[in-house]
Amino acid sequence: MDRLYERLTPAERFRIAVAAFGRGDLAEIDRLNGTTPYRTVKLQAPACFDRLQRITWLALYVTVQARNQQAAALAAYAALVLHTLPADDLDRGDADEDAAKFENLCELCAERVSRLKALSAAWKSFCSGLGVSASDIDKMIGLPFLGSRGVLDVIQETEGEISPDEDYQHECLDHVTGFWDSMIRDRHSQ
Repeated sequence: MDRLYERLTPAERFRIAVAAFGRGDLAEIDRLNGTTPYRTVKLQAPACFDRLQRITWLALYVTVQARNQQAAALAAYAALVLHTLPADDLDRGDADEDAAKFENLCELCAERVSRLKALSAAWKSFCSGLGVSASDIDKMIGLPFLGSRGVLDVIQETEGEISPDEDYQHECLDHVTGFWDSMIRDRHSQ
């Protein structure tokens, strides 16, 4: 009987095992397991491979967040530009209301750029804490953190120099550090 089990293909073994589980035939499961061929596998040291894999995933996640922040900043700036374009055929209404809307759009642009700068600073700080360069990680994953680097310069020309949002920077740093700690430090000491 064992010789028959040894000749089973993986697909046949799978179907028989599922049927045996369905019947509650644990003896059949034991026979299938006992006759399943073994293979020797060579793996990289998990502590190194896990770190490379996790930093890649984390870098991609942070890059997507940065691109979303960048898109939000550019959308707010586009709204600001559209608001300032003269429109002869539109009644703009109250001048005070118009000025308030302009100020709100300026604040929104500044807030979004500030959050983007905070995310960038948090990522650089996190990478530095690991003893790696954020720009090396960018090159490793093949995606620059902010895409086209000069895209936000036009907003700062309008708004002036915008500082990173310190609270958001701490929040971002805590977030990426928490992920890293839960996925790496807890699994691999050092």
